[in-house]
Amino acid sequence: MKQILTTLVFVACCSVLSAQYKKASFFEKSGRTYGLGTQMFALGDGKGTVFGANLSFGRDQDGKRLFSFWGFHFIPGWKFSYETVDFDANPVTVSGKAKFHWVLESNYGWYILKNEEEQVFKPFLTAGFNIVLLGGLKELDNEDLQGSTQKQVPTQNFSVGFGGGAGGIFNLASNWQIKVQGGYTYQGNVNTDVSDQSEAYNLFSSHPYANIGIRYRIVSE
Repeated sequence: MKQILTTLVFVACCSVLSAQYKKASFFEKSGRTYGLGTQMFALGDGKGTVFGANLSFGRDQDGKRLFSFWGFHFIPGWKFSYETVDFDANPVTVSGKAKFHWVLESNYGWYILKNEEEQVFKPFLTAGFNIVLLGGLKELDNEDLQGSTQKQVPTQNFSVGFGGGAGGIFNLASNWQIKVQGGYTYQGNVNTDVSDQSEAYNLFSSHPYANIGIRYRIVSE
């Protein structure tokens, strides 16, 4: 099962990267974008709000409302804690730390107004999906609780999310821009090591998000 999930992740990632590489037309300079920023993931449910860095690439052509971008999120490990009961119905607190997470995302955006160079602010809507490439449980503070409670942290799972939101781009100069965005991602998780008698406590779960960053866009001379 683990090998099948690994193969599916690999194939999906290759497909996304191939499609986005072609759509971004990296052989044509005009319209290419590069972004660097930070994103907040409001995971909640004992996991709190975590922050990560993001690196993005995309295509945004003059006069076209539809644009695309893909990239990676790099999220340092975070602490978590939740209440549950053991199989004898005794209340217990489970706490620990998640691993570093590496997430691939692909998105399409749509400018609400006409995409004209002289605009100082360009609002947009966006939709896309993500795949967690690396992540999971690093450790429990009490390892004896692993597998002995009615809500368990998976050590192996496949995680993919679909989401949407809105944002805006502030033009600082012909090439440099500030990009802000917020929305919600529904994250689906397929667990391979949580028994049918237990509920899964997924570390990277559905969440609101918000990000801000700087974007460099190559324009035609």
